Amino acid sequence: MDIPLQILILIFLISFITNILPFAGAPYTLIATNFLLAYGENIENILIVIFLSGTGAALAKTITYVLGIALKKPLRKNKNIPLINKFIKSKYFPLALFITAILPGLPLDDYLYIGGGIVKESLKKMLIITIPSKILKSSIEIPLELFGILKISDLFNLNPLFLSILLTIIFFIIGFLLIKIDWNSLYEKISEKYLNKRI
Repeated sequence: MDIPLQILILIFLISFITNILPFAGAPYTLIATNFLLAYGENIENILIVIFLSGTGAALAKTITYVLGIALKKPLRKNKNIPLINKFIKSKYFPLALFITAILPGLPLDDYLYIGGGIVKESLKKMLIITIPSKILKSSIEIPLELFGILKISDLFNLNPLFLSILLTIIFFIIGFLLIKIDWNSLYEKISEKYLNKRI
């Protein structure tokens, strides 16, 4: 293993910390990719970084869940909470949580964890779904980012670190803009147009 222990701990902490703030986490897999670019992209390094980044990101959702409990009263007034509660109480919730935890750039699993905290859904059950989901997310994104960053950097003669930082900023902005979307109203419109019944 070429990556020092302190760097591995740092990768875990960055993945954890950047996923604590709901809807505003930086793209932690890109940050992890930076370390791989610096210390070597061999298979062992990639597997370790995938596991640490995915696990750190998943465990951070514990804080999001607790936030839902702490802000239960004011968050009940949020227009998206009724939709979230419908999902949590439905048989589709485990699948919805697994999928939203994988989706890149979309902090939809934060909504589900806050909703889970509000309705006191089992945190253990949610983490059992989220940990493998986030590891899978890292296992998809990190190799793609490594390949993409190296190829684009070569193509445009850019520094890989500069390109990675630029992409981090872009995805952060996208995540911020997604907060502004009224997901409940969007769901209602789609349901009225395409579905005969609601969940």
